[in-house]
Formats: sequence, structure tokens, C-alpha cells
Amino acid sequence: MINYRLEFILNTYNGDLATIKNSLLEFGNSLAIDPAQETDESGGCNFKINIQTEDPTIIFDICGQFGRIKSVKVEET
Repeated sequence: MINYRLEFILNTYNGDLATIKNSLLEFGNSLAIDPAQETDESGGCNFKINIQTEDPTIIFDICGQFGRIKSVKVEET
């Protein structure tokens, strides 16, 4: 089975760190979510997310419910 390492920024207005983390835990391994250093003029919160998963689509669908995804990197592992 192919695994993917995802790294991206999630800009959100309605999600907090714990809620986002709990939503992703069952769909991947090695999950790391940190506040992103880059600022956003729209006032939202940015989180840098790193996760390994078998299905990137699920991860992006879940995160899309919390806000906008940007700066995406996907690598096969």
C-alpha cells in the first residue's frame, strides 16, 4: 500500500487545534499540527499540518471543512 506524507497550511476561522487534531487522528500517522508563523491579513488562524496517510483525499476533505488549504506538498513514502 502506498503511503503519502502531506505538508500544508490550513487557514481557518472556525477550527481550534484540538478539534482539527481529533478529526484527523484516525486517518493518518505521525500527525503534527503547529501554529504557522506566517500571518494572514484576513484574521484567520494558520496551522501547519504534517501527516502520513494512505488517502490524501480524506485528509484534504476534512481540512476543507475547517477552512482554506494552501502551500500543499505531497510525497510518496
